[in-house]
Amino acid sequence: MEQFRVGVIGCGAISGNHFHAIGKAEHAVLRAVCDVDVEKLHRAMEAQGVEGYTDYNDLLARSDIDAVHVCVPHYLHAPIAIAALKAGKHVLCEKPMGMTIEEAEAMQRASDESGKTLTICFQNRYNGASLRMKEIIDGGELGRVIGGSAFVCWDRDEAYYASCPWRGTWKTEGGSSLINQSIHTLDLLRWLAGGLKLKNATMTAKRLADTIETEDTCDMLLENKDGNRFVFYCTNCASTNENIYLHLILEKGELHMDGARLTIITPDGARLEDFSVTAGVGKNYWGAGHDQMIADFYRHLRLGQAPFITSRDALETTRIMDAAYHGNAPLRHR
Repeated sequence: MEQFRVGVIGCGAISGNHFHAIGKAEHAVLRAVCDVDVEKLHRAMEAQGVEGYTDYNDLLARSDIDAVHVCVPHYLHAPIAIAALKAGKHVLCEKPMGMTIEEAEAMQRASDESGKTLTICFQNRYNGASLRMKEIIDGGELGRVIGGSAFVCWDRDEAYYASCPWRGTWKTEGGSSLINQSIHTLDLLRWLAGGLKLKNATMTAKRLADTIETEDTCDMLLENKDGNRFVFYCTNCASTNENIYLHLILEKGELHMDGARLTIITPDGARLEDFSVTAGVGKNYWGAGHDQMIADFYRHLRLGQAPFITSRDALETTRIMDAAYHGNAPLRHR
């Protein structure tokens, strides 16, 4: 297939990244959009010059749609992705894969049974600094990863949650700081470390306890298969949206990622590599990973290959997230 015909379900803020990326992708063409919000729907229809629907089932019924992008609130990811897979469409779903491991596993089963590809938007794996870290780790020049840490310190205030009522509730967002803002960084840490298992986690609402029922801060202790320790911290209580910071300790050196800047510490000294690029669509700290990820998704589909980010791989990040929320991490303020 020269070009895959695409539908986008959900025309909120993140859809702009998808529209931009689909427009640039060699092997994809947008055919339809869907949103229950008529104003958002008509705005997207006009801007993209395509047909639109308020019911995603009408979009899925079209025989000329090969793939769909799921860009809706968290609680709709699983039902819409599963319906799309059962309708014979490939699916590219925004994070999280599901609000629970049960939802994510149901999505995986639907992909397996339909034979259609499912992938999850962990586009930060495509950032230059992320790919360079993976290259160094896989190349073995600094030895095995034996520890590390990751920090996401961002700012989300009362107005942010008031603007979208589905946020900040267990039923519709499934959490807050971890499942929404920092799931990308948890995925990066797990991916670069070669797999992690949660040992303990704490969730609190330090700033927004009167606004949301979910967490605004989370910390974790994790281990890899060799028992090496890793720590993870995220919060929506910062005074601004700071750079994501990720630090990995290897047998013969260290890797420090501060935003797009990577410091590589080797036995011979330290060197800095800067992977700064012009930001993509929307918030500057989203980066431009959507363009690369979506183009690569359709390139792999065209070649009949598994995507760079498989749904089974994304399932493992969801497994850690689910353990943090539903294991031993009750909210302190509840």
